[in-house]
Amino acid sequence: MSNEIAHIVDQAFCSYLADSLDRLQKGVAIIQGNGTILRSNEFAKRLFEQTPQIKISTGRLEFTDPSHQREFQNAQSLATATIDLDVQQELVLRRDEAFLRPIHIDIRLVDTDYEDLFFLFITDLEIQQQINIQKATALFRLTDKEAIVLEQLSGTQTEPQIAADLDITKNTLRTHRKNIYAKLNVSSRVELAMLLSILV
Repeated sequence: MSNEIAHIVDQAFCSYLADSLDRLQKGVAIIQGNGTILRSNEFAKRLFEQTPQIKISTGRLEFTDPSHQREFQNAQSLATATIDLDVQQELVLRRDEAFLRPIHIDIRLVDTDYEDLFFLFITDLEIQQQINIQKATALFRLTDKEAIVLEQLSGTQTEPQIAADLDITKNTLRTHRKNIYAKLNVSSRVELAMLLSILV
């Protein structure tokens, strides 16, 4: 394959990957060692703009929390130090907002002889949870009310808090929970969380 064809294939593949990840509500970016963003898909751009823990300064990815910035730089150093390109480092961005799941960033070294470049694969675990709940609702044919209860059961609130939030009795909540568990073939909130986490 000629260099020109290889370049076209690489660009098409990169564009296809970015578009596919956009549809899956996942981010991807390529950055230099100093944090300069070379490319990113639309989902990553939106996430960078809307996440208070992230700031883009003169095209560079930075974190508002110094501990996140250190963890990110350490992850880059570890990724650079390994000779295995399949090894990934990770950064978990904790959110200040109560009950919101974190943002997960996988960091992988790009195979190049020129300089240190990194792939960032970004998952907003809050959005991912919503997607998994929608998948479970469709796959297991939950009713609208069961879908709402499922979303609450997948969170951190106690059942009395859930019943109060949904303005239903504890007995009604137990009935919905029993029906959901039967449809999903689980017997606890832990099993429910595990099932939701593996839906693809």
